[in-house]
Amino acid sequence: MSLKVVSTIFAISIIYFTIIFSSSSLYLDSNFLFSVEAQQPFTISDHEFHAYLEQMIGHLDASILNVQNNNSVLAVAHALHPIEEIVDVINSRLIQTNETLTKEFSSKLNKYVQTVRSDNLNKIVIEKRELEKLLSNALEQSISLEKRTNRDHILNVTADLITIASEEYAESMSQRKIINLLEYQDGQQFFKRAINLLDKSQAYLSENDNKNYLTRLNKLTKGIDSKIDPSEIDMNVKDMLCEIKKGFYC
Repeated sequence: MSLKVVSTIFAISIIYFTIIFSSSSLYLDSNFLFSVEAQQPFTISDHEFHAYLEQMIGHLDASILNVQNNNSVLAVAHALHPIEEIVDVINSRLIQTNETLTKEFSSKLNKYVQTVRSDNLNKIVIEKRELEKLLSNALEQSISLEKRTNRDHILNVTADLITIASEEYAESMSQRKIINLLEYQDGQQFFKRAINLLDKSQAYLSENDNKNYLTRLNKLTKGIDSKIDPSEIDMNVKDMLCEIKKGFYC
């Protein structure tokens, strides 16, 4: 066989394998894209959704407190936190619940940020109440009364709240000094939301639940106010998580 013929066969072989390889790559890529598109959107559980709504109220409460204390910078920061940290996470669940309500909430939340910037306390309080009503409506429409009054649901919401509260507190402190007041206030407010939830849910909890968790959370809240070591808060929170969620947390 001549050298010219060998060269021609070699060249054809390269072209053939190049085409096969390229086609395979395109096939794999299209399959990959299809599999990505076919994935279901991230969903959150009932207790996670409920806990996020409680966090939003905590941020709103903190914004009011800072307006009252003439700290407009922190007031605006807390008003923005629901938009920056939570809305994207719960948006698909809100849309599934009530798309009209979702749009109204988004509009009022952005309006609230602007009102907080104005320092008009009366107007801020009114708009905060309107937002809380919308959050309450979203909760009622998304989760049945039977589920919302279920002991396990209530305690799981509590667990989610005290977990994030402990994390925020730890990030805000160094050597028993506040290094990030925004996160410190987040920790305070999330613990308060957990206490508020347990307090208004007493009829659905056992007497031992009420004495156990409410007493311990009130003690932890006082500890945060006294700026105790975050490791102590973390240890107590993990003990409660072990009791509530068991498994991985014990």
